[in-house]
Amino acid sequence: MKRLSRIAASAAALYASCSLSANAGNWPGWRGPEGTGVAADARPPVEFGKEKNLRWRAELPGPGNSSPIVWGDKVYVSQSLDKEKRRVVICFDRSSGKQLWTSGVAYADNEPTQENNPYCAGTPATDGQRVYVCFGSAGVAAYDAADGKEAWRRDLGKLSHMFGNAVSPVLHGNLCIVNFGPDEKARLIALDKSTGQTVWESTPPKPEESETQQGPGGRGGFGGGGPPGGPGGGRGGFGPGMMLAPQILAQGDKDGDHKLTKDEFASLADSWFDKLDTEKAGKVTQAEFTDRLATVLPPPPDAGRTDGPPGGGGPRGGGRGGPGRFVGPGMFTVADRDKDGSLTRIELKNTFATWAADWDIDKAGHLTEEKLRDGLNTALPRPNFGGPGGGPGGRGGRGGPGGSWSTPLLVRAEGHDELIAVFPNRIVGYDPNTGKELWRSKGIGGTIYTSPLYGEGALIGMSSGMGGGAAIALKPGGTGDVSESQRLWKQDRVKSNMGSGVIHSGLLFTVSQDGIAACMDVKTGQTKWEERLKGSGSRGSVWSSLLLADGRIYIPNQAGDVFVIKAGPVFEVLATNALGESTNASLAASNGSLIVRTDKALWCFGGGAEKP
Repeated sequence: MKRLSRIAASAAALYASCSLSANAGNWPGWRGPEGTGVAADARPPVEFGKEKNLRWRAELPGPGNSSPIVWGDKVYVSQSLDKEKRRVVICFDRSSGKQLWTSGVAYADNEPTQENNPYCAGTPATDGQRVYVCFGSAGVAAYDAADGKEAWRRDLGKLSHMFGNAVSPVLHGNLCIVNFGPDEKARLIALDKSTGQTVWESTPPKPEESETQQGPGGRGGFGGGGPPGGPGGGRGGFGPGMMLAPQILAQGDKDGDHKLTKDEFASLADSWFDKLDTEKAGKVTQAEFTDRLATVLPPPPDAGRTDGPPGGGGPRGGGRGGPGRFVGPGMFTVADRDKDGSLTRIELKNTFATWAADWDIDKAGHLTEEKLRDGLNTALPRPNFGGPGGGPGGRGGRGGPGGSWSTPLLVRAEGHDELIAVFPNRIVGYDPNTGKELWRSKGIGGTIYTSPLYGEGALIGMSSGMGGGAAIALKPGGTGDVSESQRLWKQDRVKSNMGSGVIHSGLLFTVSQDGIAACMDVKTGQTKWEERLKGSGSRGSVWSSLLLADGRIYIPNQAGDVFVIKAGPVFEVLATNALGESTNASLAASNGSLIVRTDKALWCFGGGAEKP
């Protein structure tokens, strides 16, 4: 722990009086004024699209996973300019969508990431005076909110992870706080907002060895994971099942019961082969199978830039690349049963039939997503994400897929502020002014994509991973190890989420990577309902976080469909708005406006004229 004693309580109090939540029309950082995804006074439209309630659309210079923020008459978004080797913040006029200024840094060094997690995946934050942004290995910078002039810039060192990073600053008083990771050297860092100098640092607590070898939700932690018998070992290690199982289940599950029967699996093999055999030759080569696999199996929600984490917006999940080059050769080798270098329809159907029988270990007559994951991990070799071509940064980063892309959350508990951070295998409460650890809880998994949630007296942390995730609800406050003393409930097997949920009227709402929305009782963890969101395209995966406004929940999927559902104990879809442009970013709401970032543009929707 490092501190600068010159931070005085009076200075913190002065800046705290300028709370980001003071202006309800602003959306000043990741997940809004309170960091919870709740737009308390916003009234965005329910129905919108290219021809309805569109105020403006501004082209963006490339895809990105960060989310827009709003302050007054301006909208800000971070953006990677790959051809120029620059990382920037772009400012738009909120009323017209006109671009006002662009400021950033040049950075040409290699930085690991995956092809669907562009640089600048973290969402900026603003206090109305300056805009603060983390550019990953290119550092943290502050710009004048009015004209984009650089105020300061800090180099915090390089980050190295196979999935890249998505670091979103959190503002508290005179501090700009970042969860600088994931990386072997990941740490919480608080910078002076005025100068960029380090005020305090805190290293995440290390889990016990037993926790990194087993347990739900990203077993293995950072540097762990791996196929059965490999580094990091265990059934829960990183493998092709994490990438493929959600997509295979979503495609083959025709009756919507979240299970795959032998007949459904056989039907899926026929459907695949029809699309793979484009020349109707009756067989496909390994090269053809690998190249065309993305046409039948869109990029999965858990595989960095064909896979990767969310974080202030999350990484891409589709479009460029796809699973073919990672898992295609291994799957072809297994399915080519006569080893003649070509794959026929009957070989593919026989392979799927064998898998259906072998993986149904309890003879239930169907495969669940968990059985699919475990079976695929056993049958197929582990995909190689390293080596040249692992994204714009070149080689894949060190370690396994675990780590934390979670953005910390500020809460008020027992009369004082607490900074809640979720790390691999730990939820931790800190004094945000000093970085002193107040309490910690065990029981969470090793892969953390979602931000912590707070509401209705419950603090909720969730992990993700190949075998599902874990969820823990705690009462805030306490000291020391609160794993048992503050726990409200725990679930050891929940669907993996990339995006963060919301809490409303005693209910917790989430959406899984494969597009299944769920409602739970926030005090008990009991499930009220669970329903698949059915959009207009084939890419129904969801990496975006939920937004709550006016008693409604807004949920974008990767195809660019924005679902609006009722925030209640009964599942009800109010609207499905198809934008036709893929997205992994989360939404921003301000008064009557809804700001949506897609791969191609920034959109502003509203039901009528309004003043910022």
